[in-house]
Amino acid sequence: MLRIEDQAREAGRTLLTLDTVTGAAAEPLYLSIGYTKVGVIPGYALRPDSAELDSTTVMYKNLNS
Repeated sequence: MLRIEDQAREAGRTLLTLDTVTGAAAEPLYLSIGYTKVGVIPGYALRPDSAELDSTTVMYKNLNS
């Protein structure tokens, strides 16, 4: 993720956004490297192991901070 952020800065980007399945292991990882949680969209992410939908958490990181 840090390399991606460096590449984004080199390209003149100042803001990154992402989403991840709510409650997944990635969520606390992103928070720990400076992403801010914006909100949750219910029933958005299709589970790879079934036809069920999970919530997704939307996050952003300002690269100027």
